[in-house]
Amino acid sequence: MKSTDRLLNILSYIASCGRPAFPKNIASELNIPLSTVYRILNILMSWEFVAPSKLYGAYTLGAQSLKGQQLHQAYSIFGPECDEVLRELAEATGESAAIIAADYTETICIKMVESTQALRCSFLTGRSNDLISGASGKTLLAHKPLDVRDGIVQRAFPNNAGKQKALDQELNQIIEQGYGITVGEIDEGVLGISAPIFRYQSVIAVVTLMAPYFRGKDHQQVLTAMTLKAAKSITVLINQD
Repeated sequence: MKSTDRLLNILSYIASCGRPAFPKNIASELNIPLSTVYRILNILMSWEFVAPSKLYGAYTLGAQSLKGQQLHQAYSIFGPECDEVLRELAEATGESAAIIAADYTETICIKMVESTQALRCSFLTGRSNDLISGASGKTLLAHKPLDVRDGIVQRAFPNNAGKQKALDQELNQIIEQGYGITVGEIDEGVLGISAPIFRYQSVIAVVTLMAPYFRGKDHQQVLTAMTLKAAKSITVLINQD
């Protein structure tokens, strides 16, 4: 892994950890030498991307993260027009809809419109999950560069060629059919349908529709078509230069 990838991987880990992160845990989870973790943490602290936590020995996001949040809200490529597309999808299907992106190892929820039904699926903005589970993660992983994708699959299932092959086949199927669909892989009983959003020739995010499986199982074809339509609409919006 390149030094820049290690730095960004550590920053991403701390950002998505949900609690202060200890260097030993970072080193273990990311397979980076502990001495390298400390060196990178010192660099990130000098730029205020990372700061010591009040929990002794642990680290959390620094003040630069506040700037990033404000900039993203003000200037994100996914503007109010994309919000409207999500809202229309949620209203037309009666289910929850989201735009989800990914970093090197995890998904990140960017926008979310919840269903108005009493029993609904929720996915908080900023929430993250791994890339090898769920419709969002698998669809995003399927469209990553092949060398990156292969590395993630191999790290997820070390010494298990069978599982690596099965996941690789599923990712290829997502590419072929143009969308991902899973049931219960992130939250039990939840149907997830994800369609890619393109910026020029690259997939930068997905539109994901979430529904209780018992409610969506008989309408998967229609729900999939509507999710694909929403993703294509957002693709058009973000490519209007």
